[in-house]
Amino acid sequence: MSRWPKVSVASVCLICFALLGATVLWEPPASAQTPKLKIGTLGVPSTSIWMVSVLRAKRFDLKNAIDIEWVEQPSTAAVYNDFAAGSYKVATGGLMSYANQYARGVKLKAFATYQIFGTSVIVHTERAPNIDAMKDLNGKEIAAPLASENTRAMEIYLKWGGVDLKSLKIKNFEQPGVVAELKSPTGSAVAGIVFSQVPTRLVMDEPKKFKDLVSADDLDNLWRQRTGTEYHWLLGWVAHDDFARDNKDLLQKTHNAMKETIDWFNKNSEEALDIVAKRTKEPIPILRETLKAKRVRFLQLTAESQEKAMMELFKQGVDIGMIAKLPDANFFYRGLR
Repeated sequence: MSRWPKVSVASVCLICFALLGATVLWEPPASAQTPKLKIGTLGVPSTSIWMVSVLRAKRFDLKNAIDIEWVEQPSTAAVYNDFAAGSYKVATGGLMSYANQYARGVKLKAFATYQIFGTSVIVHTERAPNIDAMKDLNGKEIAAPLASENTRAMEIYLKWGGVDLKSLKIKNFEQPGVVAELKSPTGSAVAGIVFSQVPTRLVMDEPKKFKDLVSADDLDNLWRQRTGTEYHWLLGWVAHDDFARDNKDLLQKTHNAMKETIDWFNKNSEEALDIVAKRTKEPIPILRETLKAKRVRFLQLTAESQEKAMMELFKQGVDIGMIAKLPDANFFYRGLR
């Protein structure tokens, strides 16, 4: 007699269906044929990590036939210096910073947009109860991270809002230091330039003490009035000139993968914020209010389609001394779909 137990036809069918279901649900890893690409980006707490986290979690890169290795850098200087040195051939970062690198001889191409400008001037109302408009900051002491492109870009709006930038007494801190200065009982700055979810946290934690001087909608309207274009682009994508020329398919796949990531993020914000919260350790209510206030906004478009808006930004960057000279048309990569 056989040692094996009898198995009915129905049981065999159930086992087959279960295995088939497991096969459908299982996502295969990147194959040996999937091209790999190393990309430099700013790590936590930068908002760049929001989309990196979502792309990794949903594997939109593999879906678009590319396997992205993210190099998360601890500082903006590391992002730009390592890109210029060729440690990675593709990077995200501040578009004015990359325009300045281009002006200083780094051979690169901007090929896509990434994040719309969103930065706040948070006023300490107990120290300065009469600051109600940007022009009221003239001659005042403020705290700001001067190395950040967010701060330099906000200078454009302060200037448009009637502020003599030379009159400002700026206390230069990294963003955590700006927060400490504003919250300290011995602090003296009447306002601080902050971004990402930081202004949301300040205003939500102590609404009677802190207020946002200018809303994102106000900044958007001012940008449109002054430039005649729709978007002020903060972050974008760049690639080394020779790499862009020789790897058109990889750039297209990278663009497609991040576009799908951002489109999914914008349509599925609650699930997306859960992914971001786990990565950044930020409370979901803070992240949710940050999106609602439009302090963080992502939009992936081709740089070529946004050339006019970017050139308007670069003109302002030259005017405030952020960019050495205006980049020419070769700054823009052509041909993405």
